[in-house]
Amino acid sequence: MSQSTAASSNETATTDAETSVPETAADGEAEIDTTDHLSLDAPQHLKISGEVQLFERIFSAAGTVTDKTRLGIAESGIAIRAADQQGHAMVDLRVSGSSFSTFDAGRGTLGVDVGRVRDALSIGDAGDLAQFKVDAANSTLEVNIDGITRTIELDPLESLRYPVEMPDIDIPATVHLSPDDISLGLDAADMLSDRFDLTVDSDAGEMQFAADGDTDSMVYTWEDTDLIAFEPADVEVKLDSSLVKSANADLPDGTSRVLHIGDSVPLVLKSEFPDANGAMQFVIAPKLPN
Repeated sequence: MSQSTAASSNETATTDAETSVPETAADGEAEIDTTDHLSLDAPQHLKISGEVQLFERIFSAAGTVTDKTRLGIAESGIAIRAADQQGHAMVDLRVSGSSFSTFDAGRGTLGVDVGRVRDALSIGDAGDLAQFKVDAANSTLEVNIDGITRTIELDPLESLRYPVEMPDIDIPATVHLSPDDISLGLDAADMLSDRFDLTVDSDAGEMQFAADGDTDSMVYTWEDTDLIAFEPADVEVKLDSSLVKSANADLPDGTSRVLHIGDSVPLVLKSEFPDANGAMQFVIAPKLPN
């Protein structure tokens, strides 16, 4: 993915700068380095177990932008960083090993088909125990739920895109709001147009979504008292309605949303994992003006 800033008209979201999940009150504490272990050989051993819903959240987020992804494994946890083919959105997530029921793994990288893993998970209920095991000799991943084992062939890493990196850009405004509030605003915007304007007014102390249809328009305004936390700056960015809506839908339920917003630069939309030590973020490129 290539950079999109106020000085560039590209509708893409990344550069060759270092990737990181910016520190905010909504971040988890998972100490995962997403830069170092997404291009290693497959781990020689991996046995992880945890609730189906935790694995589903992880692979659902990856599936928002890609069909196949690199899954980075470290002794301390797992990480995914992937982008869509057009370079319009990326996902960056990390989950500590302490979030799983058991976590026994060496360092390495797996190439996984997201859809096949989600198919394997679909036979279980949210609270069921899913067990993941790697057969390094046969280059397969085994997913076991309630005695049913699905064996999935791993994809060679050389067939997958190299991990994208986070753009080094200035993002001056930060907003924390509830998932219900942002979902309501995105639904209203998406009904009218494939794009909407997101603005922050520091003098008025408010954030606003605005969209124009063929004949109708909508504006949804949050004052600072409506927000969980607010670090204002005068910024405006035009975004793809359905893309931001999809990213928000794949953030974990019940967790506050953190938006990092700048003038005509990628939007960073993030949250913690509930009941787990980890965080994920989507980076979404701005749209060109009409």
